[in-house]
Amino acid sequence: MDDDAYKENKNVTLSQAEVNALKKAILYLKFECEETGSLLYAGSPLINSVLVKIIEVDDLGKFSKNFYSKRNVTNEKIIQGKKIKHALENGKEYDPLHDDSFQDYIFPFPAP
Repeated sequence: MDDDAYKENKNVTLSQAEVNALKKAILYLKFECEETGSLLYAGSPLINSVLVKIIEVDDLGKFSKNFYSKRNVTNEKIIQGKKIKHALENGKEYDPLHDDSFQDYIFPFPAP
């Protein structure tokens, strides 16, 4: 299939309930799911792009943006724990000092 077909914008109409459900599913995947396989999606730029868009149209708008503008140490520890577990499962050692992708995983919260 042509790569340009994937770049074409599509319009989707969602109810507020669907926006809430999608946001909850993405946040669960990123911050609550303990399976290390979820890291594949948790740090995905495409998933993060969807999250930006649904936060933008969410009825909670300003509240959500304010909430996500602050660090969330609990979620940082969850992500770090998943990344450590994933590294161990693959016979590697996780080095947080050399993790350039941490921002993608902790998004929409700011990285430390």
